[in-house]
Amino acid sequence: MNVPWRMVRSLFNKKEREVSELTVAEGPSPVLEAISSKVQLTMIVVSDGFRASDKWGEVQKALVGYPVPVETHIVQDSLYERMSGTRSPQGVLCVLPFPFMFHSIRPPSSWKRSLYVAGIDIQDPGNVGVLTRTAAAAGASEMLFLGYSADPYSPKCIRASAGAVFTIPLRTHSDPVTAISLLAQSGVRVYAAVPSGGIYPWEAEFTGDCGILLGNEGRGLRPETVLKLGEGLSVPMPGGIESLNVSAASAMILYEAVRQRMVTCLP
Repeated sequence: MNVPWRMVRSLFNKKEREVSELTVAEGPSPVLEAISSKVQLTMIVVSDGFRASDKWGEVQKALVGYPVPVETHIVQDSLYERMSGTRSPQGVLCVLPFPFMFHSIRPPSSWKRSLYVAGIDIQDPGNVGVLTRTAAAAGASEMLFLGYSADPYSPKCIRASAGAVFTIPLRTHSDPVTAISLLAQSGVRVYAAVPSGGIYPWEAEFTGDCGILLGNEGRGLRPETVLKLGEGLSVPMPGGIESLNVSAASAMILYEAVRQRMVTCLP
């Protein structure tokens, strides 16, 4: 069976993804995470070079536990390079529908009380991926990308998350004010990350249902979002730096939330 390589290559274009409702996860880590999470897959494509590596054995082993057979194509390295969306192709990718669907029931949330993370106007795919991975590591209940954020279902964002995108519920919405207002109306306490002037993370109350808002890399959060919807939250920077990268700020804030929740769960 010939691999539809033009179709695969087209999925690195957002318009083609929107029309087909398919995307690509490329690289050993995202592919292995997709298989282990039992997300529904359309096909797997493997290069001759990758098939000769130890990682191919890991993929084959993971597929043994996958609930249904997956169409798998072995292609020449040169053809794989034509399909790949990276400068240094890693030799394995999978095609899958989005929003993601799963062959098994998703595991329950890590926490009894909800923990939402919302990225608003996060435009760099690398930041979208890292933020998703950080939220997943912290056991967040849901990751939201709102406003003019980069497409979290894009191959670049999936790759930057190292497959963590398959382990956390994901939602997008074009209107941040509406999405966050609905959270607040449901009783979720909302904190908005700001460079200065907010309370410190250890002064926040993260043990109840709460949400953390993180803004654009350059402009931060929209004024209407900060002023109307969330209590300001600032990471102290005694070294005099004006602001932190959104990925670094999210890690610091989320792990204070993890610390508080772990302490309250102790006997």
